[in-house]
Amino acid sequence: MRKSLLPLLLIIIIFSFVTCQASEEEKIHQVLNRRGEALQKKDLSLYLSCISETYQDKEEDLSRLQKRVDGYFKSFEQIEYSNWDRSIHIEGMTARAVQQFHLEVKRGGQNKHYSGTEALFLKKERGEWKIVKGL
Repeated sequence: MRKSLLPLLLIIIIFSFVTCQASEEEKIHQVLNRRGEALQKKDLSLYLSCISETYQDKEEDLSRLQKRVDGYFKSFEQIEYSNWDRSIHIEGMTARAVQQFHLEVKRGGQNKHYSGTEALFLKKERGEWKIVKGL
């Protein structure tokens, strides 16, 4: 009887792991989608809800990032942002998301276009995924 339960128990454990991983990946997708929405709406508080208090990238900490993004939101009349071909790799409490993006900003009747690949690094903090590097 014990031997017949072992394969079933193994299947349940593997299924639980895969389901949990997919759930964490979906949470990361939600954070990145919320960031995209915040860019389009020029909503600083929504944008910052995606960013870790410990954000650090090169010489920029959260305070500098906040000032930079706030400056963008105030100076651009319109921001159009889209992303696609996103891949997410999770390792425990950290993750890396790579995606293609297109950004179009309008200021003074002129449009500027930016496209490329962005890599964003996230960390799970108090049960939520937050961007810690890569903006």
